[in-house]
Amino acid sequence: MTNTEELALAASNDENVRSMLAQNPNTSLETLDKLSGDESQFVRMRVAANINTSSEILDKLSKDESMYVREFVAEHLNTSLEGLLRLSNDESMAYWIGGNPNTPAGLLNKFSTDEDPNIRASVAVNPNTPTETLDKLSKDENEDVRSAVGKNPKYSV
Repeated sequence: MTNTEELALAASNDENVRSMLAQNPNTSLETLDKLSGDESQFVRMRVAANINTSSEILDKLSKDESMYVREFVAEHLNTSLEGLLRLSNDESMAYWIGGNPNTPAGLLNKFSTDEDPNIRASVAVNPNTPTETLDKLSKDENEDVRSAVGKNPKYSV
């Protein structure tokens, strides 16, 4: 498919066509960028989930009004440090950021003390979580958090 054909599909009135284009790993960055401004949150979610979406597009989507779009951005491997830090100001993103292997240690340490055990468990399985933090989480009051530490390839009993 040519770039012109792709861009024509991106302008389709059919949301399903735009969604399929947004999730296609062969879609060009130019088209993904256009679709990142789509009126449909479902299309924007597919852009945010596309493995080839660039950090620049993800940074734009990290400011999206839809929490669901931002969740996909928070867990995407191409999300920049700046994007992760921006998203970390929204407490509802902690679970998704905590599981992203590109999340800096400082944020992982912060999330490791969150009152929500799901967030602590997300941090516990993150391969970039510092060993000292994993040691603390291995003694967590919540069994699921302790179990998550055991799944971390960096942790040994």
